[in-house]
Amino acid sequence: MDFIESLTMAVKTITAHKLRSSLTMLGIVIGNSSVIGMVGIGQAAQRFAASQFEALGPNVLFVVPGSRETRRNAIETPNTLVMKDAQAIDQQVPTIKAVSPQITSRQVVSYLQETQSKTIQGVTPQFLPVRNYNIAQGRFITEDDIERNNRVAVLGADVVETFFGESPAIGQSMRIKNISFRVIGILEPKGTMLGNNQDDEIYLPISTLSNNLVGRTSPYGMQLNFISVTAKNEDTIKAAQFQIENLLRLRHQITGEDDFRVETQKDILEIVGSITGALTVMLVAIAPFLY
Repeated sequence: MDFIESLTMAVKTITAHKLRSSLTMLGIVIGNSSVIGMVGIGQAAQRFAASQFEALGPNVLFVVPGSRETRRNAIETPNTLVMKDAQAIDQQVPTIKAVSPQITSRQVVSYLQETQSKTIQGVTPQFLPVRNYNIAQGRFITEDDIERNNRVAVLGADVVETFFGESPAIGQSMRIKNISFRVIGILEPKGTMLGNNQDDEIYLPISTLSNNLVGRTSPYGMQLNFISVTAKNEDTIKAAQFQIENLLRLRHQITGEDDFRVETQKDILEIVGSITGALTVMLVAIAPFLY
């Protein structure tokens, strides 16, 4: 059978079974479109994650407690980082510019008749330059606030909208876990970071949050949720990562697996990329069955 005869028979078959042929072709078109669409969604998710981390600046590293395995299996964050670790990094690592230790907690916040649960961040003055935040009104937390355990608070833009609306917030007192805090500053809007609304958070002196609200202390000092570090420039990021790892291994007297991780933006984006890549493969696999 030559090509002309094969083509003629194919046309006759399609003509004889118009509905079935149309549905078959429609299924092929939809299937291909689904695959293309799902791949596009995965690529868009990776680009979105990259743009989120770019807002931090290119030189930020994150020191987090626990090994990858312990963090995967633990219900709560491991308590293997303390304030003295952050101070040692600041004083002994020559390739870094600034260090921002941080404690995170969820607490009940109230002002007049409004009561809501909010994320509370315990920070130091270095939080602003390290995380690329700016003050819109008032002032930020100072070393004096930390030394004195001052009960002062800096609010994200959405927190101000929720509790104060158009009324002035600076100088007002609001209660966190039924303890009174005076509002001293408001941050410029920052937007979301991987789904987390950064404008819906409240910032306190790290000592005040630790001592008055969460009690994150140990025989080794104040326990931290993580440490943000800024390298001097992009060329020193890997060196800073290496130096921080060696310093903490010595401080923690580690002979086996590290009880912490030091991750660059590139490391985090690779993890995000692997997750979105796996999700894309899964979506592509099931896409033809969604129609």
